[in-house]
Amino acid sequence: MNTVPSGLTAINAVAKASTWVGGFALLGCALLIAIDLILRKALGISLGGADEIAGYVLAITSAWAFPVTLLKRSHIRVDILYARLGLKPRVALDLFALACMGVLVTALAYHAWSVLKDSIDYHSVSNTPLQVPQWIPQSLWFAGYLFFALTLLTLMLASLGHLLRGRWEAASALIGINTVEEEIEEELRPAGHASKEHTPC
Repeated sequence: MNTVPSGLTAINAVAKASTWVGGFALLGCALLIAIDLILRKALGISLGGADEIAGYVLAITSAWAFPVTLLKRSHIRVDILYARLGLKPRVALDLFALACMGVLVTALAYHAWSVLKDSIDYHSVSNTPLQVPQWIPQSLWFAGYLFFALTLLTLMLASLGHLLRGRWEAASALIGINTVEEEIEEELRPAGHASKEHTPC
């Protein structure tokens, strides 16, 4: 039976919401910058702060894109050897890849927290006319890395649960690399069904 593990259901819901919020935020930034450029050319005035806001949005959406990409199994990996191995060696490499990614997200979250903590301790504000308290965008940025770590941990536990039950194919479907056929199917899938998860239990 193909069902999504309960732990991943909430993770997928948050990831889906973050993609919508991030997408609208990026569109808003693009519109803001376009208006600012038109006003500069036509009237010689500027809204001010458009580039600063765009920088915050880009940093935040980039952090939240990591877990979304992980859930869709879209992170790039060299698969010349991987594709020629059997199921169990591939799953072993998938777990190793998750472990390496765990080291990465730990470093990212640690340094993001250090930056955020300094901003809180020193009441830092941006050196611009907007005077944005830095803890606000940095909190959202840090939260993205925390969610990335939570997503990674949930995937690791779910895949290990599959392995303990001898479900190697289910584990591979959860954390393995998308096959060419799966990528083609994803591209051809109607937009209304593109966000559906079909992770085997």
